[in-house]
Amino acid sequence: MTDVDSGLRDIAEIRSIMERSTKFISLSGFAGIGAGTVALAGAWLAWIMFDADNVVLNYRATVADLQPDTHTSIVLLGAVVLLLALGIAWFFSRRVIRKHAEPVNRTVMRHLILSFAVPVLVGAFMSLLIFYRGPLWPVVPAMLLFYGLGLFSAGSFTFGEIRTLGLIEILLGLLAALLPEFGLYFWAAGFGVLHIVYGVLFFRKYRQ
Repeated sequence: MTDVDSGLRDIAEIRSIMERSTKFISLSGFAGIGAGTVALAGAWLAWIMFDADNVVLNYRATVADLQPDTHTSIVLLGAVVLLLALGIAWFFSRRVIRKHAEPVNRTVMRHLILSFAVPVLVGAFMSLLIFYRGPLWPVVPAMLLFYGLGLFSAGSFTFGEIRTLGLIEILLGLLAALLPEFGLYFWAAGFGVLHIVYGVLFFRKYRQ
């Protein structure tokens, strides 16, 4: 091995150590696949609920067009999907942490959680407010846009692919605002299909 090869290897090792100390690298492709699958199931159930009330997400549909019990069912469904997705992400992240057997930088993890949670929680509040007080069509764009902003922000503290995923979610949110009649399809694509595709590609690249 030449001195140049040895030097390049040392630089790569130093870079790897610096990345582990400044970024949260315990993400798992299986988390994306699991969360996406749960989201697709949620989108299917939501479609059944809307269809049962003969409601189509467009510029004219409002919460008044839904049956009273459907209001609660939709909100509960969203909460269950969110909790299941977070639970799956946490489960597989814990597996990666144990596999690497390395201490987690809690400061980095805290910054990651805060940068992701603030936009997402604001988006959740706005989505609920719109759902109960306004037309239904802005709900999907709001969810996708704020979720995308959360991912883009959190991408500074983890793998760069997360920022790309966030930008795509933002783009889907804008398209959902332009084409509200396809809102539920954009929701399924953003939270379901995109997560599954991301999870598969992530696993193939990082093997975790």
